[in-house]
Amino acid sequence: MNSPHLVAASIGITLTLAIIYLVRADHISPKVAARWFLLALLVLTVSLAPEVVDWIGIQLGIAYPPILPILVAIAVAMVKILIMDIERQKMQIKIDRLVQKVSVMEAMYQSTSNVAEKENSKPAEHSPENIVRISDKTKHS
Repeated sequence: MNSPHLVAASIGITLTLAIIYLVRADHISPKVAARWFLLALLVLTVSLAPEVVDWIGIQLGIAYPPILPILVAIAVAMVKILIMDIERQKMQIKIDRLVQKVSVMEAMYQSTSNVAEKENSKPAEHSPENIVRISDKTKHS
């Protein structure tokens, strides 16, 4: 086993240990961790048995078989980035809808507090202005 294979094996082992730590610390879910474990196993397999990559490359007609893992990694990264963009867009749509709902609720609250002020001739007790005034008083006390 030569130096590049040792480096790849150490990357696979480090990745595996990092995934175990992140799952135990509850930083990533087990579902996400399963994909990362598969990646770590793939790195270990390629580093410990590079002839498998050579054989697959020859079968696919690739002139320089060691480039195959790099091509696969780039393709997987591109798919992952696409999925992340789709998820981010879905989250942005949810955020936009929530902002719209809050705006509608604020407008409804303002209209009801204006009606209450006209009826009682005094500001609503729980209006945003009074809440700010109350919180300012408590800060200065």
